[in-house]
Amino acid sequence: MKHQDYYTRALKAADPRYARIFERMGYSTTALQAGEGTVTPPGPDIAALRAEYEKVFGKKPFNGWNAQALSEKIAEKRAAG
Repeated sequence: MKHQDYYTRALKAADPRYARIFERMGYSTTALQAGEGTVTPPGPDIAALRAEYEKVFGKKPFNGWNAQALSEKIAEKRAAG
């Protein structure tokens, strides 16, 4: 269980006095922004590779594989016959 100190309990309270006080202290703003290491959603090329994998193998690919891994596995299967 997460430790709850005074500020955490006060922020959860519905009392507007806490909201004004903590807003002045800077607790009301969220400074969460995407950084450089964010994951981008898969593009249309990965979707096409997944569809091709499913057509070649007859089953859905593992979602953790990237485009390079999918293309390697498809090439291996086609080379094998």
